[in-house]
Formats: sequence, structure tokens, C-alpha cells
Amino acid sequence: MIQPRSLRRVTVFVVVLVLCAILSAGGAKAESVYTIRDLAVDSSAVSAAEARSLALAKGQRAAFDRLLRRLVLSEDQVLLPVLEYAQITALVDGYVIEKELLSSTRYRANLTIYFNKFGMRKLLRQRKIRFAETRSNDVLVVPVYDTGDGPILWLEPGDWRAAWLARPANEGLVPLILPLGDVIDMAAMDAALAMAPSREALLGLAERYGTQEVVVASAYLELPEPPEPTAEGNSNDGITDVGDGTGNDAERVSVAETGISKSRRVRGPVEGAILQLTVHRVGAAAERTTRELLRGAPSDSRESLLARAVGRVMALVEGNWKQANMLRFGRENELRIAVPLNSLGDWVDMRRRLRDLAVVVSIDLAALSRGQADILLHYFGEREQLMLGLEQSDLALNFESGGWVLHSNASGGQSGTSGNNL
Repeated sequence: MIQPRSLRRVTVFVVVLVLCAILSAGGAKAESVYTIRDLAVDSSAVSAAEARSLALAKGQRAAFDRLLRRLVLSEDQVLLPVLEYAQITALVDGYVIEKELLSSTRYRANLTIYFNKFGMRKLLRQRKIRFAETRSNDVLVVPVYDTGDGPILWLEPGDWRAAWLARPANEGLVPLILPLGDVIDMAAMDAALAMAPSREALLGLAERYGTQEVVVASAYLELPEPPEPTAEGNSNDGITDVGDGTGNDAERVSVAETGISKSRRVRGPVEGAILQLTVHRVGAAAERTTRELLRGAPSDSRESLLARAVGRVMALVEGNWKQANMLRFGRENELRIAVPLNSLGDWVDMRRRLRDLAVVVSIDLAALSRGQADILLHYFGEREQLMLGLEQSDLALNFESGGWVLHSNASGGQSGTSGNNL
């Protein structure tokens, strides 16, 4: 028979466990990759009620499309399903409306929409569409620019860095941040070290921003040669036109007088220009380099060409991450793991973080004591993919004393300097 004091202890234990689980579940939902936030909707109709219904319907469809682009490999997006509105709403767990404004015929608001993870997984699996849902930790982008006069990192012209800053918020699986470019950054890193690339210097810079991954995005812009002078014209040696691409008469500036190279002074159309992109990723995983060429279109300005290049770099980083983290549902494995604990709260937090991992199927608790939990972890894919997913949740899986042990990194990489989020 349980004594009253023991009964009270058991009751307190259960209440604490339930409360911790509820709070943890709420936090997990807020951070879910299946949540689409700050989706602006604006609709008009014959009445406010009809405008609201129309806006919510359009918003849920737009959120569904955005979520699919987040999860699915770019080359597989031609396979994405086109669903009826009722089919989409069946995949929605709920939504939150903010900044609501309405008139007699118009409705505007910002939506946060929560999709059902299991329903979305089932939909994509049934259609044999490859996807990933593991979110990466922050990745620091170091943009290096070269217009023919040598690579530039922090100095003017800052066209390439400006193109990165002008990008809208990144909604993919890989959050990207830019360094501040202050005197501390300048002392720690220069263009030569970035282009080498110096792993030690790059990871030292990343540590300042609380990250463990760096992407050096190098852009070399080669402008087309000016047309040959005609018999009636002059060669204009040493002179370049500075225009805005509008067709207005351009200011004529002597390069010799300004001391600024021709490649840096040209503005406006860049038709025929070649932009050489080199994307080098440095971090915990193996280093990887990708190279691509972009050509300036007739309608391109330098700004629009660089904006396209930023989008391409982001797509490459996202694509490589998705390839490495695709869910492989056909391969299910299990692993016995010991989890050291300091308190009951440690176990509740660890269980929540494991359940949030896309590769984790289920967690069987074999034994629980004050100092340790012994679990049997069922997961999709190979052990390397599991370990990569654990790293993104600031967990470290190590083989110690003849068994696997899971440790929590309490710092979680959140103490670094805040960069410019993309």
C-alpha cells in the first residue's frame, strides 16, 4: 500500500511531468518546419465576410505552396500536387490571424498556418516525392566580390553584399546570416583568407556569430568588351559612360582622372556580362565547392544580375542540404542509447528534442533513473543522417565505454553576435 507521503510525491512527479510535456509541446509547435508565418493576405468581395473567407482560402493555398517549396528538392517540384481547397484544409491543424483590417468590402491580415506533419508526409510519400524536413542551424555567408581588380570583402564597391542584404527573409531549411562587417570582422578575416579558403579563419569568424558552418560566396563579374570604334567615331580610350540604364545621356568620366577602374564605374545594363559564382561551404561536414556561370540578360542591370546570383547561391545551399537530409522511409533502424540526466526536466527536454527530429520514428524508454535514461531509438535512414540531425538540435551522439551516449550541448550556439538575418 502506498503511504500518503509517497502518494503525494508520485502525484507531484506526474503533475510536473505533464506540465513540462505541455510546455515543451507548445514550444515545439512554434518552431515546427511545418509552420508558415507572416503570410499577408488581401482580398475584396461584395461583403466583408465574403472577403474574409476568400482571403483565408487564398492564404492557406499560398502557405501550402510555400511549404512544399521549402521541403521538396527543386528538381522534383514539377511533381508537386495541385489539390482542391478541401484537401488543403484537411492538412491544416490551425491558424492564427494577426494585424486584421477590414472594411465593408475588403479584408487584410497576416496569417500563421500550422500544417499537420503526418498528413504532409503521407501526401508526399504517396506521390513518391523526395523531401527533407530537418532545419539547419544558422549558416554564416561571407560574400566576396571581384570585378577584375582583385577580390573585395569589406571595402567598396559593396554591390554583392548589398544584393545579399536586399534579399527577402529566407523561408527554406537553411537560415543564412551575414557578418556585420565591423572592425572586429575586418581584423579576423580578409578577402585572401576567405578565397584560400582558410578553414581556421572562417570557423573563427563563425564562432563570433554562434555558428559552425560558413559559406564563402564568391562572385567574379566580367563585363563585355566595349564595341569597336567605327570609322567615323573615336576610340574613347580611358573614358567610360556612367549611366542608369534608362537611355538618358550618360555622364562621361575619365578613368585616369578618377583613379577608379572602368569595371567599377559602369552601371546600368550588363547584357552579355559573365558572373562566375563559386560557393564553398566549410563546417562540421566535409567541405564542398560548387561553381556556376550566370550570363547577363538584355534587361539586366548589375543589381538584378547580382540579385539572381544571390538566389542561385541560396538554392544551391538549400539543395545540397536537402540532398543530405532526405527522409528515407524505406530504411528504418534502431539504436540503444544512454542519456545522462541531472533532473527530470532534462529527460522531458531531451524527449521533446528527439521527437522533433524528422528522422526519429519513435522512442522506447527502457529504464529511467535520477541520473540516466536508457532508450531504444527507432529512426529513418543511416546512422550518419541521424547524427547530422542530432547536431542541428545541439545534441552529440558519441560511442563511449562500449555503448552510445547522447549528450546535450546546453549553449546551443546561441551566444554569438547577431548578424544580418536573410
